[in-house]
Amino acid sequence: MLSSIAPAIKAVELVKQQRFNALNSLVIDNADTARVKYPEGFNSCFLSLEDFEDRYSNQEERKKTYTVKLPISKIYYKQGQVRMVRPEYCIENFQLFNNSVDFCESENPVVFYDENADEFHVVKKQHTTAQIAAISNATGQDIEVMTRVVAFNPNVSVQDRSLEASKVFFKEIKGINTTKDWEALPHEVALGESLSVSLVNLYESILNLTWQPINYPFPSVKNPKYSITKVAQMKKILSYAINDDEVDNLKDIIQTICNSVNWEDEKPSREISVYLIRAFYNFEKRLHPLIDDAMGGIGFPFDICEHIENYFSIFDMFSYLGSTSSDKKPWMHLIKVASHVNEYLIRERGNPFKGSFFHVKNKQFVKAINELANPTSKISVDEKEIKAYMNLYLR
Repeated sequence: MLSSIAPAIKAVELVKQQRFNALNSLVIDNADTARVKYPEGFNSCFLSLEDFEDRYSNQEERKKTYTVKLPISKIYYKQGQVRMVRPEYCIENFQLFNNSVDFCESENPVVFYDENADEFHVVKKQHTTAQIAAISNATGQDIEVMTRVVAFNPNVSVQDRSLEASKVFFKEIKGINTTKDWEALPHEVALGESLSVSLVNLYESILNLTWQPINYPFPSVKNPKYSITKVAQMKKILSYAINDDEVDNLKDIIQTICNSVNWEDEKPSREISVYLIRAFYNFEKRLHPLIDDAMGGIGFPFDICEHIENYFSIFDMFSYLGSTSSDKKPWMHLIKVASHVNEYLIRERGNPFKGSFFHVKNKQFVKAINELANPTSKISVDEKEIKAYMNLYLR
């Protein structure tokens, strides 16, 4: 299950963060005309905060929705929202509607009420709410926001409320391209998507590994030290491992990378390349058996994790695959792993094959790469191209 829950932060405090400086400057420059617009007559349809509190005290239903005028100072953001509030979206919207926040033709913010903390957590319209907070700070007014407040009976658990929140905002925006896979992952888990649940379990089985960026302000993992944010690619790799019954092997590969890389020499993002993980996994599945067969089936004592440990005791992470912007095909990366394994066997393991084991004249090796490059009967990569690439990287 998902880990720690970070405290909520007031909307008016969130927009004071440095990343909102451009938004705040824009709002201050237009403070005289900046306002929040609602349709005519809208105001009379909403309860005051006091009226809401009175009605909630008598609520018997498990869940009930109220229309309430909330002071912006009562609205909070909480860890676990689908998308991190992006200042550039706030700026774009603010300028698009002539330096105002316009609800005349759009939906109102939706907030969930936490009666224990007396907080209202925004779960929908978070960018427009942030704009209102910026206007409030610029004008010194505690602006009232017309909201839909979802309130639960005190007997409803925090977990059930989180599930309800995910249903509200994840189902509605899951098709939005700007929602990053790592942002959506916790909500896919809340909705019971089995592969997402398995992926989070894999992440959480490795201490200090997170699917979020290391510097994300609402961390789901305590004290994150390593990150894999390419969640969509990780799902593909995990699905292969599940089908192959090799999840433990995949975990060992990732754990060894975490433990072996000299992180002081890496980028501050501490991002583990998902291509690197995939390359090591493909080696174990497709090429490691060839080494065993070469020793008469008795098995050569080769351990991919020992190879990983040895390599990263000498080199940095980028050196293994090099640039993946152009050479990004799995078969290309697998050839590069084969090259490094050749060097490792010669340098560290006594040169058991009297030279490189993986080379262009090794028919089983070429066949294995060919099968990865052309997984169906349709030939998309010619064998000549594969052999030419081998000649670039294999001595």
